[in-house]
Amino acid sequence: MSLTLEGVVLSPGIGIGPVLPLVPLAFVETGSLLSEEERGAELGRLEEALNRAEADLVRLQAQAEKTLGADKAALFSAHRLMLRDPMLVGAVREAVAGGRSASDAVVVKTAEIRALFEALPDPYLKERAADVDDVGRRLFRALTGHVDPSDLAGREGGPFVVVARDLTPSDTALLDPSRVVALVTEEGGPTSHTAIIAQSLAIPALSAVAGALGRLIEGTVVIVDGLKGEVVVAPDEAALDAGRRAAALFAEERRQAEALRDLPAVSADGVALPLWGNIARPDGAGEILSRGGDGVGLFRTEFLYMGRDEAPTEEEQLAAYAEALTVLSPRPVTIRTLDAGGDKEIPYLASLVGHEANPFLGYRAIRLCLDHPELFKVQLRALLRAAVAGNLWLMFPMVVDAEELRAAKALLDVCAAELEAEGLEWARPAKVGVMIETPGALLMADLLAREVDFFSVGTNDLTQYLLAADRMNPRLKRLQDPFHPAVIRGLSVVARAAAAAGIDLGMCGEMAGDPLAIPLLAALGFRELSMTPARIPAAKKVLRSLSVAEAGKRLDEVLKAVTTAEVRSLLASWP
Repeated sequence: MSLTLEGVVLSPGIGIGPVLPLVPLAFVETGSLLSEEERGAELGRLEEALNRAEADLVRLQAQAEKTLGADKAALFSAHRLMLRDPMLVGAVREAVAGGRSASDAVVVKTAEIRALFEALPDPYLKERAADVDDVGRRLFRALTGHVDPSDLAGREGGPFVVVARDLTPSDTALLDPSRVVALVTEEGGPTSHTAIIAQSLAIPALSAVAGALGRLIEGTVVIVDGLKGEVVVAPDEAALDAGRRAAALFAEERRQAEALRDLPAVSADGVALPLWGNIARPDGAGEILSRGGDGVGLFRTEFLYMGRDEAPTEEEQLAAYAEALTVLSPRPVTIRTLDAGGDKEIPYLASLVGHEANPFLGYRAIRLCLDHPELFKVQLRALLRAAVAGNLWLMFPMVVDAEELRAAKALLDVCAAELEAEGLEWARPAKVGVMIETPGALLMADLLAREVDFFSVGTNDLTQYLLAADRMNPRLKRLQDPFHPAVIRGLSVVARAAAAAGIDLGMCGEMAGDPLAIPLLAALGFRELSMTPARIPAAKKVLRSLSVAEAGKRLDEVLKAVTTAEVRSLLASWP
């Protein structure tokens, strides 16, 4: 009798094949100590290993550019910077100078820095712990002479279902799609590099499969269902046949969706609903175009501030913003101002924030920026100067009332006046808006709508705040669902406020890319949906077959639903 394991979908699709476990190299310290005479030579060995690791990353970047494109391959450029970051390398050198072996120092300091990231509540930043671990392990392998565990060159058979505790970003980037039909991990989330790269490679992937390495034995045939979030272990012939048919159907639907890439994002009854992409780096803009997207709905600027000892300069920020605006011009690029502090800890800003018992409700985003105009003005000036390069939509995060919004807009005016006085080229943003991600903003939506050009709903945070359910707590999984009736009713409130004021209404949370949600969002009046770029083709397929008018006729029954299951069931029945 077959066994079924549950997991979280990272990349959709269905893969069938034998299990290939990837058991990571033991990354542990030995406890060996160096004499004073040995420490100089060990520091020299560390420098040689750093050079080898960096050469590896240069090679991997060139290889990834061929398979993934320049934007995804930029991951390895970031890893090269991290490899030389004083936060890691400086600490390792100090430990070696103090008597630790280089390999032990790498293990210890990598674990310390990884723990800092893992302690962050924000899931996107929490996932960056995997990058730290990846770089540390690469340096460790350079010191010990081991090879990448994801190198399948010597493996016979396949294609495989790769099973791992977690996959490092470089592990995932190097996987050969012709030899890997699916990925299953015990750890990792939907914002991880594993998810992003698996989606780009069109490899089905599941995470959070409890005990996967121990329960999935090498060579056992499994069905990885990246639609239902299940792994079927040792399926019988009937289950295999059903799995193969489902895989073929999904492949055909994906092919049909990709064929729509260059067609407009318009519903069957003529309603335009642009599909945009969420990015964290300017080089992500190119993938949006390659997927048939219409713009950027969320550019997360905090990543410009991380992995360094001081805030980025005005010129550095200008270059990053202008790059994305130029690539996508005249399409909109929605840039969110700095959302740091509290749950997004940046070392050189930590003294401004201090310790917080509840960082998700803490001193962060617009609150931090307004209190520190010396930080905020640098970003606003860069944005105003970058606006010359394209169609900038400027968005303020974590707003709870009109006072915060007015203060931010006033500071934007101050920066514009300064630039004008200095004779520098600048332009007003095409539109200025706010994220609706707090209950305060939701309840004040009718008033906020009078003072902005657009709303963008961040359903990830809004869901956890409305339902008082920490989205990182696995015991609250039932309450981490944007289809909860309270969230649906909240979206209706925002939609009515935007419509009454005649402003644009968009969404940049994960819900925006969910095929089940698109008819509902269109019926509510959302007219821009922003998602992980890989989801754009499937979203366009749903949209182009949708009648918004017909969906609108069924909206009331969803708004009256009492349970999350009822909401989902009703939406599943919509044509």
